[in-house]
Amino acid sequence: MKENAPAYRLRYLDDPVLRKTSEDVKVFRQAEGELVKAMAEIMVGHRGAGLAAPQLGVLRRIIVVLPSILPEGADTVFINPEVVWRSEEEAVEDEGCLSLLSVASPLARPARVTVKYLDAAGRARELEAEGLGARALVHEIDHLDGVLFIDHLSRLKRKQVRDHFHKLHRELGLGTR
Repeated sequence: MKENAPAYRLRYLDDPVLRKTSEDVKVFRQAEGELVKAMAEIMVGHRGAGLAAPQLGVLRRIIVVLPSILPEGADTVFINPEVVWRSEEEAVEDEGCLSLLSVASPLARPARVTVKYLDAAGRARELEAEGLGARALVHEIDHLDGVLFIDHLSRLKRKQVRDHFHKLHRELGLGTR
């Protein structure tokens, strides 16, 4: 990492940055390129399927998704992504989040989605994904709007997930945030 480059770190459940709305990226500069590199490294290092910039404390509309869960040859960096179509068919799967230490709960999400976005070169693109790829895209795009997957759970299930997260957080000695 370059000298004077920001030291990015994963943000956890009670960090207020996770509840804020991210800003559109107008120009993809070197700083955004360095952010994307850090996002990919942290996502892979924590064995995640995707990561959104707010999870590193940066309120920019950028997400990265693991290539193995997307259609072959798909982009893995999504700038200003937006879900433009969701299938009526849903799939219920366990869903977790790196910002919740991968604590998971069953959640219904669209089985297929179409996302429009800009690629790292600034070109307008569209991608249709299904299965885990669709789930990851919707999950990460939610992060850009300050929404966590637990917000889609019942009050009781949300409390259970939060309690489990807080217990793990303490046991791992991760401090207050």
